[in-house]
Amino acid sequence: MNILVVEDNEGDFFLVKEYLEVNFSDVSITHNTLLEEANISLLNNRYDIILLDLSLPDSSGKASIEHIIRLSYGTPVIVLTGLSDRQIAMDSLKLGVQDYLIKDEVNAFVLQKSITYSIERNNISKNLRDNEKKYRYLFDNNPDSIFILNPSDLNIIDVNETACSQLNYSRERFLQMNLHQISIENDVQNIKTLTSKLINGDLNIQKGIIRHYTHENEILFLDMALHKINYNGQKAILAIGADVTEKIKLEKSLEEEKTKKNMEITQAVISAQEKERQELGLELHDNINQILAGSLMYLGLLKIETKSNSDLFLDIDKLLTGAIQEIRKLSHSLLPPSLNELSLSEALDHIITIAKKSKHFDIKKDLVGFNEYAISDAFKLAIYRIVQEQFVNIFKYAKAKNILIKLYHEHHHLILIIQDDGIGFDTATTSNGVGLINIQTRASLFNGLMHIKSVPKMGTELKVVFQNVEN
Repeated sequence: MNILVVEDNEGDFFLVKEYLEVNFSDVSITHNTLLEEANISLLNNRYDIILLDLSLPDSSGKASIEHIIRLSYGTPVIVLTGLSDRQIAMDSLKLGVQDYLIKDEVNAFVLQKSITYSIERNNISKNLRDNEKKYRYLFDNNPDSIFILNPSDLNIIDVNETACSQLNYSRERFLQMNLHQISIENDVQNIKTLTSKLINGDLNIQKGIIRHYTHENEILFLDMALHKINYNGQKAILAIGADVTEKIKLEKSLEEEKTKKNMEITQAVISAQEKERQELGLELHDNINQILAGSLMYLGLLKIETKSNSDLFLDIDKLLTGAIQEIRKLSHSLLPPSLNELSLSEALDHIITIAKKSKHFDIKKDLVGFNEYAISDAFKLAIYRIVQEQFVNIFKYAKAKNILIKLYHEHHHLILIIQDDGIGFDTATTSNGVGLINIQTRASLFNGLMHIKSVPKMGTELKVVFQNVEN
């Protein structure tokens, strides 16, 4: 064991040397009488313990302690003095000495115990300091953002360098802030709830995506894990967050691309359907109807030639005439009025006229607040088909007597409402049929959302909200 004794009194040094040699078998003692000599010894050697007198010829008291502590490189220091002053003793301990011994009270046992305990305490303190340095290094150099929060008010107690870099705040600024100042309010409320559960012991760890504001007011997405910890003797929340901003942006971009592709496919399918409807309508109107009309004419000629008044001729005439009328109605439903030439209001009148011929309905149309020139012909065709599809649903199932069509602009939205006073249905137990699916599909092409309200025996309301439509 290497021991440095800084003592100018030869008698006192002799006693100390005797005590040391009695208690420590392998001991090397360096004796300095001046602080200046101790400077040289400490620069050239390393010691296990330093015994310091506070009354030296070239220094005394607090100045001696501060000087030796500064040059000791962590070596434990014991003050060995004749000054029996409690305040000086307390001040010495605050400056970093391990023990404060009064010369008149020292014997071999007391000195041996003080040295042994001082070295052990110093080793423990050194280990704690080393561990704290390692913790701080791992804390600051962790690739994830780390916050230590006060669970009662979410004040930031500590923060690592990664968080400072990612959110672009200094550590000093962070320590003056609250989580409310850097997080979206809804997410803060979630953290409050999770923190309460953690502190009360309901959870050991909880995870979630938390959105934070950077210093430039951009949003940073952190996938955070919250833990309950003890920090400097108080309950705290350790929040570790991995930056997933780019991942979320990529997922959103892929989802938008997928939606775009789906809309393109849907548009292509509907365009193909419209083309097929047009070809079929023209075929029925220009070909099949002409064949039936020709057949009806030949039937009349045959009746004249045979001079027959048979009821069979009359029945065939009725059947052919009925078929021609039905095909004409079907071809009209397949071929919408040209929206290049007619307004949407006039096109809807076309549906209403056909509907009134089919059944006895009281149909009202309200287009007050609708700007005809705000939407494209393709958009108008989608609305026309939606109304047509819903009318088919009403004819088949509703048993209604009154129908209302309403179309208007409101707050950058275009709203279509079709109401009937029919038998209604339970929306909780009835799944959407093909007609409603077709309506939703057409609506989605123009950023439209479909809503159905219906109560048994109280009628049905179909509402389609087309979003972000300028008036």
